[in-house]
Amino acid sequence: MSDDRRLVAVVTGANRGIGKAIVRRLLLQTSKPLIVYLTARNVDRGQAAFDELRHEQLKAEPQLSNELRFHQLDVADVDSIQPFIDYLRLMHGAQGVDVLINNAGGVVRDSSGVVRRCDADTAYRTVHMNYFTAVSVTSLMLPLMRPRSRVVFMVTALAHLGIFSGDLPKVLASDDLSLQGLHIIENGFVSSVGKGTFSAYGFPPMPFAVAKAGLIAYARMLARIFARDPRGLIFAAVCPGYVRTDMTGPYAPLTPDQGAETPVYVALADDEKRSKKCIQ
Repeated sequence: MSDDRRLVAVVTGANRGIGKAIVRRLLLQTSKPLIVYLTARNVDRGQAAFDELRHEQLKAEPQLSNELRFHQLDVADVDSIQPFIDYLRLMHGAQGVDVLINNAGGVVRDSSGVVRRCDADTAYRTVHMNYFTAVSVTSLMLPLMRPRSRVVFMVTALAHLGIFSGDLPKVLASDDLSLQGLHIIENGFVSSVGKGTFSAYGFPPMPFAVAKAGLIAYARMLARIFARDPRGLIFAAVCPGYVRTDMTGPYAPLTPDQGAETPVYVALADDEKRSKKCIQ
């Protein structure tokens, strides 16, 4: 990731919270020239976030070479994803994307704003918006990724293998796990919640964590599958920490800008520096 052209970075779900903070940090950094795509499902909210961050950029450094662009993207809708993929290919070539940060996701709340209990509908919607959408976007984006590019999944420390029981920890950590098998696990969780048997199968009553554990397994799987790809793609699952967002509430200790620090570092750091920091 060290040529003279501007690198292309895509951030999903970036009109607020950590996603917006990631875009801000990418836009204001000076180590690498970037074109940053802020994507959001809602056009008005995405445009508002674009206008705000663009104003911040001009105020901070009018001559900064980084460029911010907005594009509508509903990660739950293939009919929205494909036009964006086609647009990126048209603007940047067959392999023109350097960074994909899968940030879009969230929890399901009731009408009063409280996170809903673990019922079948909540499990289905949570797994769909946090796991299957990220897999869909990534699978369609992979052909566009440039040599030494990075794909980053935003996850949570709550999604550790210790929340599972029975054979699930071993299966999720297995190098033999296939994408079809991982889909079966995630769908199996949703089905078992509906039947009230999730505990017997080793699942916790935590849809968000189960979905994010699937993303961690998916990142490991991609790293294994693409190990011999000549492009040398890099995959990472990153926990931003306990960050104050609409999802977590006002008492979390970290700001969104603090939560954005690690995913941006992983996305942009030179391989040698990143490896040394990880070893330390």
